[in-house]
Amino acid sequence: MRGQQFFLSDGFPRPGIERYPAMQDKNHMRHLRALIAVVEEGSIARAAQRLLRTPSAVASSIRQLETSFDATLFERQSAGMAPTPFGQAAYRRACRIEAELQLAAAELAPYRVSVNAPLFAMLVGERQLTALVRLREMGHMPSVAAVMGLTQPAVSALLRQAEASLKLRLFRRAAKGMAVTEAGELLLFRVRRVLAELRHLEADIAQQRGEMAGRVMFAALPSMRTRVLPQAIAALVGKHPNVQISMVDAPFEILFAGVHSGEIDFILTGLNANYSHRDFLIRVIGRDRLVVVARAGHPLCARERVEIADLVRYPWVLRDRGAPTRELLNDLFRQLGIEAPHVAVQAGDLGLLRGLLQHSDVVSAVSPEYLSYEIASGAVKVLDVELPHTGREIGFILRRDAQPSLLCEKLMQHIEAVTAGTLAPAAPSPAGARTAVTPG
Repeated sequence: MRGQQFFLSDGFPRPGIERYPAMQDKNHMRHLRALIAVVEEGSIARAAQRLLRTPSAVASSIRQLETSFDATLFERQSAGMAPTPFGQAAYRRACRIEAELQLAAAELAPYRVSVNAPLFAMLVGERQLTALVRLREMGHMPSVAAVMGLTQPAVSALLRQAEASLKLRLFRRAAKGMAVTEAGELLLFRVRRVLAELRHLEADIAQQRGEMAGRVMFAALPSMRTRVLPQAIAALVGKHPNVQISMVDAPFEILFAGVHSGEIDFILTGLNANYSHRDFLIRVIGRDRLVVVARAGHPLCARERVEIADLVRYPWVLRDRGAPTRELLNDLFRQLGIEAPHVAVQAGDLGLLRGLLQHSDVVSAVSPEYLSYEIASGAVKVLDVELPHTGREIGFILRRDAQPSLLCEKLMQHIEAVTAGTLAPAAPSPAGARTAVTPG
């Protein structure tokens, strides 16, 4: 088992660039195809007939999975093969992979893709899939080769094999490297989901042993990073040291895309009515509010009462456009008929905000949790100004049809436990409301 590891990224997550995900260098997907057939046919002989393989080849696939997982996947009985709880867990995840590939074949039908391509039959290795996804993200073949520990000709060969088998052009050469085609974008969306399902497979198997292992990729509000997340993560890894927690920091549209593709398990964020057009599952855990903050000694601190109109005279530090805090404030100023203040610095980094507040007259609007230690010490003051209609629900955003691992669920439970003492209770809503958010 690997020891605990934490990875915080300042860009879009690239699962697999780091060398640790074990499944990336194995051909689990080929063997999972055999597992599906054995579970559904009930015997190796019938599975071999269905797959047009020899019984010894099918048996070898099952043995390799069992060796890799260090678990017995089937009970060998006189009547045939019966899946163990380990086998059932692997089967459920394998079926999700198979479904994603079937959807990919259907979506690419207008492009005259080869329906007999090995990819759609789960007959390619994870390395090829990872290379294609990395090439989409990086657009530069030598860079992909470097992060995967391959040669550039090897990466080029993986791309040629994929395009030849699919009879489909996935990338085209552009002025600054490789650009994904329209058909390639459709395919790689499904491929990213497949790789996410493979990432969860380790956690599924560990769960059957009563262990906690695997990796969680998530994003979170800056306000949760000061106290809530450190306490929640510490509680989790204190009990389960063989886990990997990766937090991603990126613009919201990229984070939403990551959740949709499965590369990010969840986002802990302020919830916005504008999310209603997205195909997400929302779990509300409480309510938060915004306060205006400035350094101790700021000119506005001397006033007994600060008006909202006074705030626009000073430069602001806010998160990027689309972030919940930014949108709440924009809505507020529009409702009041006041021109929005000048955002001098667009950033969500706590260290940068702390330094700017200390060395200048900038102001910001944040959750009190974000600067809880600075407010408690007196270095930062909460200005006496009301920000009406800036209360917001806080919760988790997940893909609606996702099947989170137990590790992911445990982390969310620890986060909710820590916030129970600081967030106000969520407003009551009708049964089932605010759960499935579907395209409108």
